[in-house]
Amino acid sequence: MADKRQWKIIYSCYEGTEKKAVDLISSELGSYVIRDAGVYSLYVLPCERADEAKIDSHAVILGVYSENALIRRYIGEDEIPEGGYIVKVIRDPECETRTLALITARAPQEVFYGAVDFVDDYFAKAIPADGCLRMLHTMFDEDYGTLPLYTHATAPKIKRRCVFTWGHPINDYRNYIENMARLKLNQLIIWNDFVPINAKEIVDYAHEYGIQLIWGYAWGWSPESCKDFRVKDLEKIKAGVLEKFEREYAPLGVDGIYFQSFTENTGAYIEGRLVADMVTDFVNETADALLARYPDLYIQFGLHAQSVKDHLSFISKVDKRIEIMWEDCGEFPYNYVPKIPDPTYFEETKQFTTRIVHLRGDAKVSMLMRGFTTLAWKQFVPQKGSFVLGKNHKRLIDHDRALMEPMWRHLQTEWMLGGGKAVYDMTNHILAENHPDIALGMAGQFAGGLWYNEACCAEILWDPTVPYDVICERVARRRSVEIV
Repeated sequence: MADKRQWKIIYSCYEGTEKKAVDLISSELGSYVIRDAGVYSLYVLPCERADEAKIDSHAVILGVYSENALIRRYIGEDEIPEGGYIVKVIRDPECETRTLALITARAPQEVFYGAVDFVDDYFAKAIPADGCLRMLHTMFDEDYGTLPLYTHATAPKIKRRCVFTWGHPINDYRNYIENMARLKLNQLIIWNDFVPINAKEIVDYAHEYGIQLIWGYAWGWSPESCKDFRVKDLEKIKAGVLEKFEREYAPLGVDGIYFQSFTENTGAYIEGRLVADMVTDFVNETADALLARYPDLYIQFGLHAQSVKDHLSFISKVDKRIEIMWEDCGEFPYNYVPKIPDPTYFEETKQFTTRIVHLRGDAKVSMLMRGFTTLAWKQFVPQKGSFVLGKNHKRLIDHDRALMEPMWRHLQTEWMLGGGKAVYDMTNHILAENHPDIALGMAGQFAGGLWYNEACCAEILWDPTVPYDVICERVARRRSVEIV
């Protein structure tokens, strides 16, 4: 077992997102090398700072490129794609029997993404095969030879990759955020009727992974009041939006806020007034009042397309300081079930997507994909007040996971049959529109696991120019991804 014990981690910084990268490597690599099956062999994986370390064994060397002289011996800066990372597994030029795994980028968050690549994608390919068996526990044993060489340099094609979810089903917020980071997602929108009492610690934990946290709340919308919306209440709603932000969200130092208003209707009119016209005026006036007091506030407008799709000229007048996040834009991937779309309707959906991408010029715009588990609206119970988010007991976590697993199985099947390809095709269509500031994301309930279709969608959002079958293979091989 000599080879197995001759590994260490060499890092440049153990703070912030780079700390998370070191922790991930230590946990995943350690799971292979620090124990022997059936033997009480307690061993630790050495970690050394790059400015003090010697390369005298197999090593994983990671850190920001400008801060790690060891990495600069083996990788030229021009090998690192802009905004991305490189993972390189080589033989040590000074000792052919030593393996060096190099993980670097120009910024800490991309170093973490490189660490994810190494443990999820490289390890999956490096597992030794003995006939029809692939044996995880033998990957670092000298009897099975040295680790294969590897180079993967990549950068995201979609800069902002987000998740929209509800606060209710997040049973363990730390695990939720860790899974998001493992999928290289960098924005989380959490919808709540009332701000959680532990909101600040959730924000802080998201920031440790370089994830922007956006809090969502209603501007004249809720499951109970949407159909009962009254035009006469607009002024009161506007005042309530301002008061709620100042009382509940401003003290948190939020990254931004997300809201939905009264557009989640099938009809284009409410009380004889055009929804598109009315919501544009209401949103502009309310946002203007907020931005007058908080000029740097990042605001996302969750807009359901079905009630405004025939009156986009009004929506084009929404204040350009506001990002519109579009939902319900037509055929899958914008509706819940990841089925193979009808070709005619899918083409219509692509054409509508092109219109909304360019509707407001270079103003920020985003779209949410679906095809994941959601809330059971018939059994939905609105929040009754503030609460502790994401610190539930393991019994409750296990209960919810068992409840949702059959639905994940169904959705994964539909995804594999063709729904996932529809997401891939639509994402490439959007990318080809060359909008300067666009975000894409997923809307659903993702608690309780790291599932195949969400992992596949996240990989598509990272780089949809990679062939779809390559993306599917990469995701399916990952030990971290669950296929039920």
